[in-house]
Amino acid sequence: MLRSGLRLAAVDDARAAVADRLVTPWWYHPALGILLAGYVVGISFGNSGVKIASGLLFAAAVVALGNLYRRRTGVWVSGFQAGRASRWAIALGVLIGAVVLTAWAIGSYTRLDWPVWVLAAVGFVGTVLIGRRFDSALRAQLRAAG
Repeated sequence: MLRSGLRLAAVDDARAAVADRLVTPWWYHPALGILLAGYVVGISFGNSGVKIASGLLFAAAVVALGNLYRRRTGVWVSGFQAGRASRWAIALGVLIGAVVLTAWAIGSYTRLDWPVWVLAAVGFVGTVLIGRRFDSALRAQLRAAG
């Protein structure tokens, strides 16, 4: 019994150590938000070539940002396999999908500029706020799992 208690304590310590390592750099979510805002503007105002290029650039930059995060922290947790914290990753996915689809529709079917800038700002702010909530929820979940 004592031996299994020590093992559980070791698991709890390991989870706490991982939670301590999952401190996202302050610039990560703003950078992700800026990438999203740029993509929103690119797909709204550009011709087909600009839309394709902005999509490719957005995807490549998001992958590079994720790799940078992984190198810096030494850890990567998929937002969709993060237990209860996944609800924040899902919320971010819904936000991104809604902002991108709405911006594309506005750019394709209207000549309005101001809604695109509003959507870009909403995408930026939402990415920062939801991303930070995900990080907090994940760290709390890892610490409480024991």
